[in-house]
Amino acid sequence: MIDIVGQLNAIRREVGERRIPAGEGRAVRLRREYDAPIEDVWDAITNAERINRWFLPVSGDLRLGGTYQLKGNAGGEIRRCEPPRLLV
Repeated sequence: MIDIVGQLNAIRREVGERRIPAGEGRAVRLRREYDAPIEDVWDAITNAERINRWFLPVSGDLRLGGTYQLKGNAGGEIRRCEPPRLLV
């Protein structure tokens, strides 16, 4: 069984405000370290089939400048992508 509290405590969260084209917006940054090769972690967060295994089904154009939609939840635009370390 997964230790939910341990998983949540392993994530570092930052919330702030930032300027976006539509005006003021909120920014949320989540950070987590994994005991896995960075290439494997990168694939798990950028490959639609793998995202579906651990989060929610995702659709869209998963590339720089593309848009995505999480099933029944949020969506957005991929604004920066510097494999395998940065995805905004």
